[in-house]
Amino acid sequence: MLTIERTGPAAVPPDATEITIPMRDGVLLAADLYRAGTGAPGPVVLVRLPYDKDGAYCFMPDIARRFRARGYTVVVQDVRGKFRSQGATEFAVHEADDGHDTIEWITRRPWCDGDVLMWGDSYYGYTAIAAAMSGHPALRAIAPRVTGSQLSTVLDHGDGTRDVEQTSRKLYFATHYVDADRYEWEPDWSRRPLAAGFEAFFDRLGKRSPAFDDEFGGDPRFVPPPLKSLLASPPVPALYTIGWFDNCAVWSWHDVRALSRDPGWAPHLYLRLEAIDHENHWLGDAPIAPGDDHATDPGARERLLPRYIDPAIAFFDAVLGRSGDLAALPRVRYEVCHGAWHESDAWPPAHASDLEYHLCAGPVRRLAAEPDPEPRRLRWVGDPADPVPSPGANPFAALADRADLSAVAERPDVLRFTGPAAERDTDLVGTATVHLPLRAGAGATVHARLLDTAPDGGAELIARGQLRLDVPFDREPVVVDLLEVAYRLRSGHRLALDLMGGDFPDFVPEGRADEPWTAPAGPPTAREITVGGPSGARLRIGRRQPEDLRRSGPR
Repeated sequence: MLTIERTGPAAVPPDATEITIPMRDGVLLAADLYRAGTGAPGPVVLVRLPYDKDGAYCFMPDIARRFRARGYTVVVQDVRGKFRSQGATEFAVHEADDGHDTIEWITRRPWCDGDVLMWGDSYYGYTAIAAAMSGHPALRAIAPRVTGSQLSTVLDHGDGTRDVEQTSRKLYFATHYVDADRYEWEPDWSRRPLAAGFEAFFDRLGKRSPAFDDEFGGDPRFVPPPLKSLLASPPVPALYTIGWFDNCAVWSWHDVRALSRDPGWAPHLYLRLEAIDHENHWLGDAPIAPGDDHATDPGARERLLPRYIDPAIAFFDAVLGRSGDLAALPRVRYEVCHGAWHESDAWPPAHASDLEYHLCAGPVRRLAAEPDPEPRRLRWVGDPADPVPSPGANPFAALADRADLSAVAERPDVLRFTGPAAERDTDLVGTATVHLPLRAGAGATVHARLLDTAPDGGAELIARGQLRLDVPFDREPVVVDLLEVAYRLRSGHRLALDLMGGDFPDFVPEGRADEPWTAPAGPPTAREITVGGPSGARLRIGRRQPEDLRRSGPR
């Protein structure tokens, strides 16, 4: 039986004052005010989120108190249509205007000195970016984490390929955007069409998600403004935090790559790159013990807060000249997985890797420094009715149940290429791309996973990327973007690369009539790549090359 858990607003904590803030159309948004103890006007940190300003999931009272202890007044607001705020429950439609109006209201309060800063994860990091798009002059800096301006959209690469849709978008709408409350439930991903499991949920609940239904209307309103809107906005200092294991990192890097090339924004861009997933689990703690969760375990929360909040405090302090000098802050701080923290002036850093591995056939498929002399074609068939399973149970918590992927190579629809054992600890740093001379029909998907294979045979995920073909390809090269990596391949470990036709349920499988959500599973489809010879398939890790960038322009 389908189990649904409904969560409404939690109690306002005693050290917060609940306030209402009017928007330009008269809608009132609820917020909590945490006054700094100085009594004098001061800077304000604003957080706008759809997950309950008082709830355990985001533990905003603890976060607000940490900012307040450093002299910041804090305003935490339920976005329009969520929990205690008025208005329609609409994903991403009003965030630029509502962010602007909230900032304007704050600057007119006697406890604000005219400086507003915004911080937040995921959607509440997106609201900070949206407020920057509004161009309000009082917004002095933003610190968005594990998010991007195109959050949850399918990126079109402009070369006949696009990203593959993550199932989490529609699940998110059926969890957080039914009404003001939150609904936790588990879809039955074995049902076809995929929408059937969601229909069972709506029938059981007795109401529907307008955002979910709007996905099938042909002209959805529930999409963020394009990245060009951010590029056209007045630049503000921005500290982007990106997780190496974050399933939303594709949207973070989409922003960062474009901002770093923009002459107006580039001088204001700062990066913090951590070995975390979307839920802020850290690689050093993986796998996460049951119950050791920030939302439920105060001890886990206390251990998280310094790493979670203090970098933003230091950044805001430097922007405002309260302590330190913004020019003295490193432009990039990055954590090498299984290694140390480093600083650099740019990403990729000047000392990025310069590695190229050729995909070789032979008796055993392998990654090698030199290609096979003669080209060969390798073919595999993906069946949407039996797709390659995703690495874990929850794509947002990839480190919570970090899976051993060694057995995946035994599937006939997976091509695994394995490199030689590392003779010493080797740091892989930079942009990771797979270049494939590909033959496949329109609608086919290609998924790639970069793996760390241990001496005992266990295989763990380093990075992954995927694309969908909008047009047929006939031995034409495609670039599968694995995004960016900073990973220590320890002595004796081997690098491996998996090529697949699916990654489910994290990504939608191929479907009939170009619609996997409402049509039955599509037929098995073949993909063919060329390995060997001067133009064979290869894996590249290092500084970006021109052909790596052809798919990363702002859209």
